[in-house]
Amino acid sequence: MNMLFFDAIGKLTDITQEEAAPLFSLFQPRKYKRNSILLREGEIAYELHFILKGAVRQYFSKEDGVDKTSSFSFESEFFTDIESFSRKSRSVTNFITLEPTECLVIKCSDLMQVLNQSTAIAGLCRAIIEKVATDNIKRIQSMLSLSPENLFRELVQFNPHLLQRVPQRYIAQYLGLAPESLSRIRKRIIITEKA
Repeated sequence: MNMLFFDAIGKLTDITQEEAAPLFSLFQPRKYKRNSILLREGEIAYELHFILKGAVRQYFSKEDGVDKTSSFSFESEFFTDIESFSRKSRSVTNFITLEPTECLVIKCSDLMQVLNQSTAIAGLCRAIIEKVATDNIKRIQSMLSLSPENLFRELVQFNPHLLQRVPQRYIAQYLGLAPESLSRIRKRIIITEKA
């Protein structure tokens, strides 16, 4: 079993490697080039991804045709469009790789099949879905309650590698700022930290 995967699920539940093995065996490795679309708006999210290496951006297109970044996912994170995945509804967002990315991928149908095999696997599957949902809710809460500057601080605190791996225009989209405004915030933070 991949240790990155086992370490990640070990933070969600106390399942053993032996108990998790039937679930892990259904995940398939996939490699994607940079700028690969993993899910398109209007499609149904039939898969759950776990990132071994790389970075993924989730975004949607507003009515005026402008893209709005809603999340970033990196190593050791699960991601999917949770509403589309659970309800089999059409996704309103897109997922695209920001760099060459390696994932473990499981189909929803395989996930449902393995749920009945053991209570430990059922608990783990619930924990994975809850983690994806909780991360989405936390992002929404932060975006609605924090100033752009504090949102940026939080984003960098939890993803210190973000500035090296994500183009500034996508970070600005995520924060709801023009790139120039993000540059000003970054300069203010650097000046404050040096003082």
